[in-house]
Amino acid sequence: MTIAPEDPARLNEVDLTTRRRAEILTGSIRVIARDGVVAAKLKDIARESGVSLGLIQHYFDTRENLVDATFEVMMRVISRESALRVRTIEDPLQFIYALNSQHVFGSVAFPERWGFWSELWSGSGRSGPLRTVASQVYELWARPLEEALGQLAESHRLPASADPHRLTAGILALMDGLSIRTLADPDVVSPEFMLEVLNDWVTVQLGVDPAEARLHLTELERHRDAMQPRALTPEVVAEALLEGPAT
Repeated sequence: MTIAPEDPARLNEVDLTTRRRAEILTGSIRVIARDGVVAAKLKDIARESGVSLGLIQHYFDTRENLVDATFEVMMRVISRESALRVRTIEDPLQFIYALNSQHVFGSVAFPERWGFWSELWSGSGRSGPLRTVASQVYELWARPLEEALGQLAESHRLPASADPHRLTAGILALMDGLSIRTLADPDVVSPEFMLEVLNDWVTVQLGVDPAEARLHLTELERHRDAMQPRALTPEVVAEALLEGPAT
């Protein structure tokens, strides 16, 4: 997982092009999360971003280019912000529990966050560029999980029959399914309940002693403030743009 620099780039310290692109992309993220990809109109994105329609066309030319850039920049944002939240965690099991929490509550906070990602999954069936981004997002989420599980296997902290690759696929599939339930049935599946189910599944499938699991979860709770996601702002998006593609 990429470890990002700690000094945030302030929006007034970046070049004009990056600043304007960050403002437009932030507005686009919010509109897509709220209205969906199909219903997202350039005029609504311009209003949300506080810029003119002509400026959007200047920087992105077409609506399709803007949509593709929106999902790509969110991939950069979650890569950077995730690294900042978990960079001090050394134990691979605690790292996995921390990633569970990040998937539930986000690397960055904004309304209808899971709605935004569901738009990527549905759009990837109709768009080659979005399919590529969706594949990259899954890889971005899977890589640190599988690396941590590999470390546990190497130190003989997994059941002998456990396969890190299959466990990673199972964790991500459970995350996807529960996230849809939080959208479709929020009164039954709350974010807190989703996190409990994920942590319970990890504990059982990885053969973790419940007492050890409680120790790791208690430790994460002690550092809860440091793990809190930042709000999605043009500043956060500008930092991701300046850092370059997610790795």
